[in-house]
This record gives sequence, structure tokens and C-alpha cells, in this order.
Amino acid sequence: MAESATRGTLENLVDMLVRLPELADPAVRDHLVDRVRQELRRPLRIKRFADVRPELSSLVNACNACSGGLRVLASVVAEQHVGDIAAVRAAVTDLSPGLLSVPDRDHLRGLLANLPANQIGEAVDGLGGAEQLYSMRTWRDTANAIRIMEGLPIPEDGVPQVLAFASRLSELLTGPVSDGLRTWVDTVAGGLGVDLAALVVLRGGAGPLAVPSAFTPPAPRGPVPPRRSETRVVGGGVPTRNRHFTGRSELLDKLTDVLSSGEQAAVLPPALHGLGGVGKTQLVVEYVYRHLDDYELVWWIPAERTTTVLASLTQLAETLHLTVAEDRQQTARTVLDALAGLRVPWLLVYDNADDPDALKPFLPATGGHVIVTTRNPEWGAVGRPIEVDVFPRDESIQLLEGRGLQLKEGEAENLANKLGDLPLALEQAVLWCKSTAMPVTEYIDLLDSHRRSDLLSESKPYGYPITVTAFVTLASATLREKAPATAQLFELLSFLSGEPVSQNLLSRGKSANVTEPLRSTLNDPVALSRVVRDLNNRGLAKVDPAQRIQVHRLVQDILRDILPEDRAETTLRNAQRLLAAANPGDPDERGELESQAELGPHLDRARMIYAEDDDARVAVLDHARYLYLIGDYENSLRLATDAAAHWSKPSDDPLLGPDGLYTLRAASVRANALRVLGQASEAQIVANDTYNRMCASPQIGEMHEFTLIHANQVGHDLRIAGRYNEALAFDTASLARHRRVFNATEAYTLRAQANLAVDLRMIGDFAQAFEQDKEIANHWEDVGGTDPRALAAYINQARNYYGMGAYRAGLEWIQQWREPLAEALGAGSSQVLLADRTYAILLRKLGYLFEARAVLREHFERSLSRFGETHEFTNAAAVSYANVLRQVGELDEAAQLIEDALERYDVYFGVKHPLTLAARVNQGILMRAMGDYDDARVLGESCFTDFAEVLGASHPYTICAGVSRATDLAIAGDHAAAVQLSEEMHQISQQMSGGGHEARNGAEHPYLLMRGINLAHDLRAVGRTADADRLRQTSFRALRDSLGANHPEVQAIERDERTEGDIEPPPT
Repeated sequence: MAESATRGTLENLVDMLVRLPELADPAVRDHLVDRVRQELRRPLRIKRFADVRPELSSLVNACNACSGGLRVLASVVAEQHVGDIAAVRAAVTDLSPGLLSVPDRDHLRGLLANLPANQIGEAVDGLGGAEQLYSMRTWRDTANAIRIMEGLPIPEDGVPQVLAFASRLSELLTGPVSDGLRTWVDTVAGGLGVDLAALVVLRGGAGPLAVPSAFTPPAPRGPVPPRRSETRVVGGGVPTRNRHFTGRSELLDKLTDVLSSGEQAAVLPPALHGLGGVGKTQLVVEYVYRHLDDYELVWWIPAERTTTVLASLTQLAETLHLTVAEDRQQTARTVLDALAGLRVPWLLVYDNADDPDALKPFLPATGGHVIVTTRNPEWGAVGRPIEVDVFPRDESIQLLEGRGLQLKEGEAENLANKLGDLPLALEQAVLWCKSTAMPVTEYIDLLDSHRRSDLLSESKPYGYPITVTAFVTLASATLREKAPATAQLFELLSFLSGEPVSQNLLSRGKSANVTEPLRSTLNDPVALSRVVRDLNNRGLAKVDPAQRIQVHRLVQDILRDILPEDRAETTLRNAQRLLAAANPGDPDERGELESQAELGPHLDRARMIYAEDDDARVAVLDHARYLYLIGDYENSLRLATDAAAHWSKPSDDPLLGPDGLYTLRAASVRANALRVLGQASEAQIVANDTYNRMCASPQIGEMHEFTLIHANQVGHDLRIAGRYNEALAFDTASLARHRRVFNATEAYTLRAQANLAVDLRMIGDFAQAFEQDKEIANHWEDVGGTDPRALAAYINQARNYYGMGAYRAGLEWIQQWREPLAEALGAGSSQVLLADRTYAILLRKLGYLFEARAVLREHFERSLSRFGETHEFTNAAAVSYANVLRQVGELDEAAQLIEDALERYDVYFGVKHPLTLAARVNQGILMRAMGDYDDARVLGESCFTDFAEVLGASHPYTICAGVSRATDLAIAGDHAAAVQLSEEMHQISQQMSGGGHEARNGAEHPYLLMRGINLAHDLRAVGRTADADRLRQTSFRALRDSLGANHPEVQAIERDERTEGDIEPPPT
């Protein structure tokens, strides 16, 4: 292994970095240092200089002293530099071919000195390709032994074997050497690309960030342990530290006191509130950097909208390797539960929060520290408020005098007075004077000459000087005169969200019909970059290293207020057209989800619902659909509801009004969101009304593409209502219409075909459903076998296998595709949850009862947590869980589950709904298991009668109810009636599902064979012994061959017991 780079070669690398233009900017260098520290996760001892070269030289030398430091430096530089840095990467490769730096290797060598050979040997055991290290002769030269370990192949988990050795050795030892080895591993891991989760696994889950499982109860709470030397901070989105931060000592101390007071589990989030621009965010950023050593985890959350909060918490879940659900609100709850169980200090910052009621569900209640920055004083009722006012005058003067301005006596005082000591205004004034070389005296004169009298709107706090408005007015007027394109972009940004706007979004909107010269600027990447740079240089906007541009909210508010009405209307229209043009289109094409995420924060601010252009309305509809697809059902519902309410007002536009296409499309999205949120009745009303209006409209009609797409919801609602044959008829006709309008293999047609397959399952025609799903799966497999739509078809095939009694084939099939589905959609997806239940049902039917019980218990808890107790999915989960509990003998809990589920089924679905009746059949089976034969007989008679009325005599559920009824009759001693009913059910079963099937390897359906066993009992009871023996022998032999001799049902038959045919409620 080569040693750390020589002085001359390091200086060559410094020369290359100095030539990169971005690094001439001190702010970019600040960000560079912060990012390198973040990646290395260790102290980086560098000296800061005003000049570029000595500062970069200090950074290079510091990185060279860290294992992997130069490689990390090159990687971070590549993030910030738009050009080719191949020369830098090549230099780094030449300079650091080894794994460890010299200081890190020497440190490890010192820790290993004089350790017993047996302990070193035990730690070496298990390293791959380490035969040479088994010889103690190798360890006579410890440095050489370490180099050998550095050269060992890196395993699949990405943890270099020298780290695995040191970690294992630390567990074998105690005392200072053990602590030193753990610290060493934590120190070098970041530079070698080993993430925190890998370290937790390396230590068997005992590391400082061992996060509890998303679906197991958190460990008992205890006091946060003292911080250990080997811990490190996980930073998520923390802004770059302001190297010119001034003053605020009293507020920093107060914030520290508030966070440190009282029990950690009971501390309430403090709220930093006040007018935008007073420096709330800067204060918290400074607090974070001063207290990095106090926390294991720091996460920064943009909190103006719940969608950005949910997105940030989803990223935190991914960082902590928690389950990421399709539903982001469920993911947020998972994160908060995990944080409550962490026994390490953490800090969450919710920046620029607005509505306390909207955000409260996403605030941790216990376990760590929370800071909220806000302009809304209502947060004072949530946590202990800390009022952040403008600067004291002496701190304003300190800021101005420390920024290199050529100040004459009294000018700092005068300028601070003119700007009302507002930190944002002071910072902008400094940047303006420096970027334009304008003397401070001249700047003060301009402020006086441009003073205006209009205050901010009354919804904003009073008491701040008028000069803040004058400052923005001056900037806007100057730009209009000298840089009109910059002025137009500046004004347009004031009508977007205060969140950063990517240049990618601006570029995607280049086709928008906006006013000149902005239109030409958007179509010229060089000109656009120049305008963005101009705003940044003038202090009117912030541009981060990712080239996202952000105008401070205060500046946005003031600018919108001061624009003349006609100019404001034009600018708002420009913003709406830009966003409409930037809409990536159909969100069902998953490759565009990131672009949709960029668009979302700006829709409300730009009043897109109220825009006059059709493209803007389409953008709203696409984004509402996007929110539904990513599991943010609540915000999808909000956006679609608001859009439908506004667009439904009377209008001359045929696309608007109660029957306009856009109004009805918004209602369609609304119905989808209502349904998945458990409001099925309202969803059905909205969906039916929307469909009827579409069909009746002369402009739309039943053959319109969007009518057909929406029709899938009508069939779904019929299934939810238990009207299975009506759903089948409707969806059959709908599929035929799809095939006339779309191609047979278009996604919309295949979606309609999938709905038809569900209908076929609901009426018990599993073989035909299997053929439909197979055809769908074959198409998506040609497109890409891991497409979520292909995976959904595969899972449906497993459900068909179950219905056909091909339990083993179904289990093998779902085991093959269950994990890829979870990887594609996230473990919390509703589709994944339903697949888990199918998996557990197949386990149960094959006799793996205790494995099925574990899966179903978790599935029931997750369904209850996500959907609530009244949702169809939750009730189905309760019934499935009760079925397996009955089979393993936990009868009391099973009875309570069934009873609770039936109460909800009766209220929300109706007493004669098929799912209600199915649960009652299962309840009757459970009653017999508990010896309650009389009540079971009464219940069984009504279930059989009702099922025959609702679904018909030959439906599989009616047959199950009839078989159960025959058992009740046999127990009551009415053997003549029992044998008559058993023969009837056996005969219908033979007609419906009799005969060998290739999916069952030629065997009969297990339920048919089990009904043969029951019929044999009844035949024997009426004296038909020969018939009984013959039927029992053939049925038992076939069932044993199909299910196996150790299957619980087979063993029960050997004990001469009757069989039970329970019902599993199907997904609709």
C-alpha cells in the first residue's frame, strides 16, 4: 500500500482545485467543507483563509490525513462543478491508492500493540482470503498485517475487512482498548463509504443508531445515555453555516436552556416566530452547528407544506432504514414511533412552519429535541415561544462593520436605522453595495429617495420600518431599468413557493407563452444562468450548489405587494404558464415522479386552480393523481376537492362548470382518494355521479377516454357494495369499450382487464380469472418483469391459485414475487399489505399455522394502523387472523376479533353483505369449536339462506355455508337432513370445481375432497356404510396426497373428525 501523498503531489492537486471557478466563491468553499465533513463523519481540522489557495491547501492536507478523504473531496467537488474533473479524480487515485491514511493506520497499529495472540486470532477468524493472517509470524510486523487486511476483497455488505476485524476485536476486549477500537472504526468508516446502517449491522444492532423495527413495539424508554466518543451526527438537509453569523448570543443561550429543561420525553417544541427576515432560520442553523456534538441525529425539515414535511420524513425513514410505505403519512408515523424508541439524542428542525393544526400530527411527542421556526404566533400554544426580533443596534453595526464595507463614521448607524435593523435587509444591503461597488452614502440616499408609504398587508406583523419595503422597491425598479429579464424572473419567483426552485423546472417551462424578454431567457441556458447569477449577486435570491434558486419569503411578499396591478396579473399568469409547461405529464409513468415533486410546492402559491389556461388545470389534475400514487391520499383529496369546487361554478367554458371535463376529472381523483381513505360510501356517490355526468355530456359521452378510465371506479364500487354479478356485467361491457377506443395492450385497457379478473374471482370463477391475469402479466413481462403493474398481475395469479385450491403452486408463486413487489412499491403499500395476507392464507391452507399466525398478526396491526378499524382491509385482516387463531386453539381472542369485525361489517357494509355473511360463517365454525352448538346452528341456517339469496346456490361461499349448515344438522342428530344437504353441496362442488387441474398437479380441489369426508360421515350415520367407506377412502387418500400426511386437516380426518370450510374475505 502506498503511503499518504507527498507534499509536491498534494500541491499539484491544490493547483487543479484552484483553477475551478466555483471554488473562488467563499460560500461554495463553505459548502464544500461542510459536505466533506458530512461524508467523512469525522472532525476535519482545517484553517480558514480569505484567499483561495491557502484555504484549499489546508483542506487537501486535512483530507489526506483521513482514510478515503481525498476520494470524498473529489466526489463532493464533482457535485459542485459542472464540467469534467477527470484530472482531479485521476490525481486523487494516484495520491491515495491505499485504503487507510498513514495517521489512521498508525493509530490502529498502536491500538493493536501488545494484544494477546489468541484474541487477535479469534478476530481474524472469518475474514475472507485471510490465510496469511492466521500465522502469528505475520503479526510480528503489525503495520504489514494491517496492510494485508487493507488489501482483502471487500464483501457484499461494503464493509472493508479491516473494519470488520477491528469491530470484532473490540467486542472481544474490554476497557480502553475496546473503546479505542470502536472509536477508530467509527472515525474511518465514513471516508471508506460505510454507512451508519452497515455499522449497526456490523455490531449486531448494538450501535448507537439501532433503530427499532417499524412494526414491533419500541424498547422500554430510558434516559438518554451519555454521549460516547465514537458517536456521530447524521445530518439531513441542514443549510450551510453562515460564516458571517453575528450576535444572537442571548437567544442561542435561551434556545439551549429551553431544549435542555425538564424530562426529555416531555419537552415541548419551542417555536421561533416573528416576521420573515429576522434571522430565525440563521439562528437555528448556528445553534445546530454549535451543538453537533450533542446529537446523534439532526434532521432539517422544510415545513411550509405538509407535503414537504412528509417528503422529508420519508427521506429520514430511508436514512434510518425503516419501512417506507406507499402512504407517506404512515411512513411519517413509522419515523415518529422509531424516534420515540431511540435511546440516543436527536434533533428535528421544522423550518418555516405555518398551520400548527396541520403539522401537529407530524411532530414527535417524546424522545428528543424539536425546534420549529414560524411566522405564525399561534405556535405559542404548542411550545415555549422564543421571540426573535430584529437585531439590537450594536449587532447591526457589528454585522456591517465586519463585512468589508468602506464605512465612514456614523454610516453603519445610519444604514442600520434606515433598514430597521432587519437582518435580511442588512445582509442584502451589504451584498448590493459590494456587488455594485456603490458607496454606502449613495445607497442611503437612494433609500431615502425611494421611500414608500404602503405597509405590508395586515396579516403580517406590524412594527417594522417602511424602509424594508423601500429596499425591495429600489431593487425591483433598478432591475427593470438595467436588467429587465432579471426583473421578470425576480417577479415571477415571488409568485412561486418560498422553497428552492430548480433550474430544471425553469428549463422544463421554457416553452411557456410568457412575456419577453423572460421567454427568450428561459430558452437560452447561458442567459438563464446569467440572470440567476445576477439575482444571487445582488442578494435578492440564494443559489445553492445544486443551482436551485430561492427568494426569501419576505422579499416575495413585499414584491407582490408593490407590483402595479396589471404587472402583478401578468406576472402571475407567467408563473402559471411556466408551471403548466413544466408539468411532466401522466404521473402513472413513474419515471416522471421526481419532476412532479418539484412542481408541487408552487401550485398553491401560483393559484393554479384559478388559472385561466387549460394546461394549468391539467397540471393540477396530474399533481393530484401523483399525490395519490405516492400515498399522500389526504393532500390528493384536498387538491382535487378544491379544484372540483372552483371549477364546478357556472362558466361559459365547456370544460368547466358542473359537467365540464376538468371538473369531472377532479371529482374522479377525489373519489379515488376518498375510497382508499375508507370513505367508501361517499366515494361511491361521487364516482357514480361523475360517471353519469360524463356519459350524459354531449362533449364527453360514454366512449370518451376519461369516461372509460373513470369507469373502473364504478365497477370497484359495485364490488365493495357486494354486487358482484353487476360489477362483472359492468366491467365486461367497459372492457369491450376500452378495446374499441384504446389498443388492446394499452395500460388503460389492461387496467380494465385486471378489474374484470377481480370480478371473476368475486363470483368464484378463479380459472377464468387466472387466464385474464396471465394475459396481463405476459404483456407487462414483455415490457419489464419488475414493472409494478406486472407484479400486481403476478400477485393476482397467486390469489387465483388459492381460489382453485392449488395452494402449493400459489405459495411458490407469491414467494417468488412478494419481495420484488415490496421493493417496487414499498412495504407499506396497500398492494403489498394485501399480498402479505394472501401469502399468510396460503401458508395456513398448507398447514403452516404458526408461520401464518405471525404474518397475519403483523398484517392486522399494520392494516389497523394505516386504514383504521372501519376499513374493508382492516376487517378482512381481522377475519383472516381469527381463522388462524381458531386453528391454533386461541379461541377467545379469535371470538373477540370476529365479534368486533362483525359489528363493523353490520354497520358499514350491511347485514346481508357477502363479506358480512362470510364472517358469520367463520363465526359459526368458531362457535362449534367452542362448544356453542345451538347458537352455531341458528347462525348457520340464516347464513346459508342469505348467501343463496344474495349470491346464488352455486357460489363457493354459499357452498361453504351449506357445508357448515350440514355439520350443524349432524351435531343436532338430524342425520337425514344432514346427508341430504351434504350430498347437494358435494354435487354442486363437483360441478363447479371438480376434476383434476394442472395447477393442482391433476388433483381435485381440497374443499371438494373435504366435503367428501363430511358426506361420508353423514352416509355412515344413516346406515349407508359401504358408500361411506368408499367415499372416505378415496377422498382421504387424495387429500393426503395433495396436502401431505402431516397437514392438520389430514390428521383431524385420521381422528375421525369432520372438516371445516372457512371463508377468506377477498380483496375487492
